[in-house]
Amino acid sequence: MVDINIEYIDPNGKYPVFFGKAANKKICVACDFNTRKFAEPLIEKLKTIGCNVNMTYFDDEELVPNESAYGRLIKDVQDFGGDYVLAVGSGTLNDMSKYASFQTGIPCGVLATAPSMDGYCSSGAALMVGGTKISYETHIPSDVLIDPDIIVNAPRLMIASGFGDIMGKYTCLLDWQLSHEVNGELIDKSAFDHMLTAREACANNYIALAKGEKEATAKLMDALIIAGLSMAECGNSRPASGSEHHMSHFLEMDFVARGEKIPMHGIKVAIGTLISIETYNYLKNNDVKFKGCDKVYEYVEGLPSVEKLEGMLVKVGCPTRFSQIGVREETFDAMFRNAYKIRNRYTVLTLINDLGIVEDILPVVKKYY
Repeated sequence: MVDINIEYIDPNGKYPVFFGKAANKKICVACDFNTRKFAEPLIEKLKTIGCNVNMTYFDDEELVPNESAYGRLIKDVQDFGGDYVLAVGSGTLNDMSKYASFQTGIPCGVLATAPSMDGYCSSGAALMVGGTKISYETHIPSDVLIDPDIIVNAPRLMIASGFGDIMGKYTCLLDWQLSHEVNGELIDKSAFDHMLTAREACANNYIALAKGEKEATAKLMDALIIAGLSMAECGNSRPASGSEHHMSHFLEMDFVARGEKIPMHGIKVAIGTLISIETYNYLKNNDVKFKGCDKVYEYVEGLPSVEKLEGMLVKVGCPTRFSQIGVREETFDAMFRNAYKIRNRYTVLTLINDLGIVEDILPVVKKYY
């Protein structure tokens, strides 16, 4: 696995390894309306070790990683002459900080504030460019700082989002196997196996997670970290992102275009996962023929039933219908038809477009609207 300092807070409320690196440096801290309360105490601790700290504060309750936001962060880092960018937050702030640090040639890290997504350790940054979600290759963070008391008290929907993101590994890994059978795409066995282990650990722990147990939340965070490390190890997001993520990204762009609040990434991924499993089941149950289909259908046998997975999602508080999170019906239809265009990556959505059977399957998956 890649070399990242994944550091839990010590009994003295410090992060000794990170503080050793940061001492007497110029640290650029990025936070928003929701995470400032965690950033300010950390800034005070950094000052005690001789750090000069500049805080870039976004007063958005729902920060969008658009040109204005990450452009401002880059400018702040350059103007301050920072040595290090530290995000205090989760998905959006983490991505923006990775991108800003990459553009300015300095290292970065993150204080994780919620177990809500799997990108903490990845080398990619998902940003909005002209209203379109683009994934940029940046560099991996040098440090991920974790305080269990922060993450266990994250909003329940954010925890459900993290669980949904990990459950998406059922279909993203199968999409990878599908592409291997159809196109001969290589599978990084180490990254694949690490992701598989993380997924199973999380799936086996969902009841305790639903009860809000601290240990279960820590296990979810560990699974999300492993997922990010698998992406970093592989060099791209293939181990963690497939058709279910492409649906999420398609919807995110629609919400941005409409100027509406974006539902959490992992929630959209979770519902997309149900749709992808339903799609695979349709192919298998109807014995649809394509290159490598027999082997793919063996893999489909290993998927959980949609009923079981839906029950798990409901238990942890995750919505299971797109209408529950504000998606319009016409947008749902457009998503199912066009989300495969989001990334140049072969998934089950690409397959059904190649086979010309999208309209046959749309009524089957419409129940998830």
